[in-house]
Amino acid sequence: MVKAAYSSGKPAIGVGAGNTPVVVDESADIKRVVASILMSKTFDSGVICASEQSVIVVDEVYNAVRERFASHGGYLLQGKELKAVQDIILKNGGLNAAIVGQSAPKIAEMAESAYRPTPRC
Repeated sequence: MVKAAYSSGKPAIGVGAGNTPVVVDESADIKRVVASILMSKTFDSGVICASEQSVIVVDEVYNAVRERFASHGGYLLQGKELKAVQDIILKNGGLNAAIVGQSAPKIAEMAESAYRPTPRC
């Protein structure tokens, strides 16, 4: 299916199993989108491969989406902290099995991140 989409001559986003992205554009209901993403991703710590693994946001609504995530306890990793979390999530070019099913605070702790607010997710 992905190969067919890529060869169609039209823009396409294709993924393999377990790499589900969500694209948020200016037609989206931002409140509903962010609530749905958080519910999907945090319900079972994202162990179901159909939960969103990445969020792609168009420029026109980026700030609104970012603010909505923040209002729900979202945390934006930056700099050394981002690198530390990336290094915990990916080991030897693949997913670190130790993070599967772990909460955001637990993964942050594993990465020795400064992230310590009481998260809602």
